[in-house]
This record gives sequence, C-alpha cells and structure tokens, in this order.
Amino acid sequence: MVALLSENFILVNCLGIGTHTRAFEDAAQARRTGLALTMGMVLTTLLCWLADNLVLIPLGWTWLRTLLFTLLSLLSLCLIQHGLRLFIPELYRRLKDILPGIAANCAVLGAAFLVSQRSYTLGAALLYALFGGVGATVVLMSYAGLREDVGFESCPRAFRGAPISLITAGLMALALVGFYGLQIA
Repeated sequence: MVALLSENFILVNCLGIGTHTRAFEDAAQARRTGLALTMGMVLTTLLCWLADNLVLIPLGWTWLRTLLFTLLSLLSLCLIQHGLRLFIPELYRRLKDILPGIAANCAVLGAAFLVSQRSYTLGAALLYALFGGVGATVVLMSYAGLREDVGFESCPRAFRGAPISLITAGLMALALVGFYGLQIA
C-alpha cells in the first residue's frame, strides 16, 4: 500500500518517468502501459528476489546484483511477451509496442532493488511490486485524463508544452506528499 501512495514510483521516487510518451496523452494507452509495467514489475521482482535470496546472498555474490537483476528484467519481459503471444494474443497485439519500452523502464528494476535493499519477504516483495505498478498506472491514467479534460493548449504561450507538463506533474506529486510517512502495521 505504501508503494501506491507515499512511495509512488513515478511521482515520488522519480522512477519510470521514461514510459511511452503516448501513455501521457491517451487514457486507454495509459491503462495498457500501466498494465504492462505492473506485470513487468511483479515478474521481475519475483525472479530477482528468488535469485537474490537463493543464490547471491548464500554464496556471498551480492556484488553481482546489478548485472543479474538487469538480465532478469530483460528475461521477465521476454517471458511476458511470449506468454501473452501464446495465451492472450489480443492483449499481446495491443501491448506489443509498449513491452520493449517497459524492459528499459527504471521502475521495473527500481522495485527489485528496493525490495532487495529492504530485505522484504517474498510475499511483501510481490505486494510492493504489485502496488507500485498499480500506483504508476493510477498516475499515468490521471495525467492522461488531465491532458484530455483540461486541454493544456489553452494555457499561456510561455507555459505550453514541457513547462505545463512539469508543473502538472509537480502538483500531482505534491498531492501525494500528504501520504508520506504512511505506514500500515
């Protein structure tokens, strides 16, 4: 729950900002990107937790985390891509342009590294990744909805484009500051 609100990957931790740019413009695309990001975060966190706790820590090879986590991130996205192609071809067709960008997304690796640094149990790690992906999806969809409803082109000329986008993202991040420090016992 903390990853959803007070430690939101996109607005608070500044991870995953480099998602597909169309996700910030279209609500349907934002939902698809969030779904792909959530699947990637959960599967990567699972694989990285298993590798870290079953191989790296017992053998004392924790210095290999960065390399192994990066490779496992790419492997998990390949597994998602092939699994969707085999079992849910319609969803694969809609996500095939998004999945390569998710492989390079720092929120996917960030979740795995944060779980490793905080020594979460497997269940807590998977919940952290799941709620982190849901939180990123909420941010993407909210931002896309704001862009559609408000129409950023109606603002003063000096604020059009990147300035109004950054101001809006900053205001959304400030809204989450009220949840900072939230701990669920």
